[in-house]
Amino acid sequence: MKRIFTVIALSTCVAFFHCEAEEYIGSQSPDGKFALHVAHGDKQPFPQSDALIERSTKKVIVDFDKDALFAPDAKLVWSGDSQRFAYVRETKDDPHHVDTRVFQRNGAAFDEIKLPDLPPPKMPSQAARSEKDRVYVKAVRWSDATTLQLNYEIITDDGWRGAENIALKFDRQNPPAIVKTEAEPVSVLDYFLLLPDGTLELAPRHWRQYANVIDKKNGFMSVEGDGAQPNFQVALFRYRDGRPLLAVCQADLESDDPRCASAEFYGPGPDGRMRKLDRTTFPVHDQWESGEQLQKYQDFRFIFPRHGRTVLVRSAKTSRILHKVTWDGEKFVDEK
Repeated sequence: MKRIFTVIALSTCVAFFHCEAEEYIGSQSPDGKFALHVAHGDKQPFPQSDALIERSTKKVIVDFDKDALFAPDAKLVWSGDSQRFAYVRETKDDPHHVDTRVFQRNGAAFDEIKLPDLPPPKMPSQAARSEKDRVYVKAVRWSDATTLQLNYEIITDDGWRGAENIALKFDRQNPPAIVKTEAEPVSVLDYFLLLPDGTLELAPRHWRQYANVIDKKNGFMSVEGDGAQPNFQVALFRYRDGRPLLAVCQADLESDDPRCASAEFYGPGPDGRMRKLDRTTFPVHDQWESGEQLQKYQDFRFIFPRHGRTVLVRSAKTSRILHKVTWDGEKFVDEK
């Protein structure tokens, strides 16, 4: 599907985020005593200052970053006993980096704990590492009061990805120790990053940080677009032998309807990257499949599943179900 748009350049803040609030408080500790205070500058590039505060007095306990990179996803991940937290925030914009720091309660204060060197994830053999790599070290959760689960992810500039889950153990007498590392299975995110250039307005790696949903377990992604890229969703189906089939559906840029108006399908090529499949893979037509808008399919909206294997095709005007299309492990079958 090829379409040409006139693009008006907007700042990153305006294009992707809401910037009305100059400050806010979030990531409250389980005991209710502490929280993350975030303050934004009111002029580009909208610098951000983060601090741990005492909620009752607004007193600053830890001043994390002053006038740093705008990072709307900055958060604290607390242990259940409120004795430790991980501070997660973007540290670099191009290429995108996210890092994690850990702090431990010490009387009325919190001290930063130096983390051990983390082993980088194993990368696919095709990956070429460079300074353009995107690196994400994110705290996921505390599995108990002393064990932090981290996800360490590297995405190369050409879309190859490696990721592993790391468990860190903390105690007050010894430095934190790595107690478990486990490679993350290949998921919908890996296949998405290997889509061919031109599938979206920008290369897939640029959209990873703006995803509203990345459900690796169920093989589903949802991403909010911008002025030149409509909203889109990605769903992973598998053949009976385990091979992936990736569906990418996009909304209509010229409509306010966020539901998908078109769908394309991709499978792995001999080089391991995803390549576009013939549109006959899916038995229901869409309005853009020929490259020119087909009026008779303009009312179709495609609802790809986050759970299950059935795609619904609804009427944009009435929401009535027009088709139920189920993946049977070898092909899509139109049941209605």
